[in-house]
Amino acid sequence: MILAIARRVALSLMTLVALAVFIFLATEVMPGDALDVVLSSDEIASMPPERLAQMKRDLGLDRPAHQRLASFLAGAVQGDFGRTIISRTPVSQVVAYPMRNSLALACLVLLIALPLAVLIGVAGAVWHRRLPDHLIATATIIGYSIPEFVIGTLLVIGFAVLLPWFPATITVDTRAPVAELLRVSTLPVATIVIGSVAYLSRLLRVGMIEALGADNIERLRMTGVPQWRVVFRHALPAALVPSLTAMALYAAALVSGIVVVELVFSIPGLGQELVRAVVRREVHVVQSIALASALAVVVLNLLADLSILALDPRTRGA
Repeated sequence: MILAIARRVALSLMTLVALAVFIFLATEVMPGDALDVVLSSDEIASMPPERLAQMKRDLGLDRPAHQRLASFLAGAVQGDFGRTIISRTPVSQVVAYPMRNSLALACLVLLIALPLAVLIGVAGAVWHRRLPDHLIATATIIGYSIPEFVIGTLLVIGFAVLLPWFPATITVDTRAPVAELLRVSTLPVATIVIGSVAYLSRLLRVGMIEALGADNIERLRMTGVPQWRVVFRHALPAALVPSLTAMALYAAALVSGIVVVELVFSIPGLGQELVRAVVRREVHVVQSIALASALAVVVLNLLADLSILALDPRTRGA
């Protein structure tokens, strides 16, 4: 057990280092740099080459790639990603509040989506091949197939324009309290929940159907165990084990993958900050957001693996 945990932790650390190197190399191929945004083409053309070279040296843009990679990795270990190139603001201050807002939104979505997905997935499996299952399957296919920006637009038209119940865009400040942000985020949360429930419930439904058809479940039914206990006490834990990794990856993707929803509703989160950083060629900000997203994926995937080790003894020798 301890050896299996150590092996998975070591593999996660190696994966994180490889992702950090990949993120740095990916940002290296971005066209131009921050000076191309700050200075106009006329200013660059009229500026003496010595002055332009001095500005690049002051910003650290003239250092070789391997030196910048070493600095990036050393700073990442310490949680220090330097300062922004244009305003010289610490990167940690730039991404702190947007990251808090995205995390708060993702946590609220998970608190709503996971219980709903479990109930819908269980209901679909219990009523397998009956009318409720067909209705649930149709609804989840529709919810999973429609892109989130389309769902968000339809919700805005329906509940912000035709029925002005909720705000169409989020107008709170980036540093506003989390409670204030979530209070006006009904439509973006609903947009993400619809797609999340559709995906997770279909995933769980397949596992539940397989679990309910297992021999041990049939023996429990024959011994007179109540149906609700068979479903929730025996079948559901067995169905959750193969779904944990996919659920963990989906949860991690919520932190970094709701860029479209944040842009549709003007949510002051990591999505808007990432787009702003790309436009301004703020490489350090892009690197920090990308690495934070990679860290979320690796950590949640590791937690899912450890949960599977605890729930399924057969995997401890793998």
